Amino acid sequence: MGRRKCPLCFVRVPWTAALARSQEFPCPGCHAALELSRLTRVFAGFGGIFGAFAAVHLVHRLLPGALWVTQIIAAVVAFALTSAACVLIVGDLVVRPKGIT
Repeated sequence: MGRRKCPLCFVRVPWTAALARSQEFPCPGCHAALELSRLTRVFAGFGGIFGAFAAVHLVHRLLPGALWVTQIIAAVVAFALTSAACVLIVGDLVVRPKGIT
């Protein structure tokens, strides 16, 4: 399956919809309720944690006398950027089950 394509009608979903509304968003072609797959969410979570870990160690090496707040800010920003990048890399979509609200 291609990245960010509807599994029912194979229409490409814009990346802005996949990033902004990952829980439930309509397909532009068939209007089915779509969401990110579990694999995409797990990959984005682990990618974000790895990015935050790398950012904390990078800030600690570059600025050894900096406040601890700078490491936290770097971790939050790196988590946001790397998890969004991982969603764009994997980007697998599934049809949202009917019973879940």
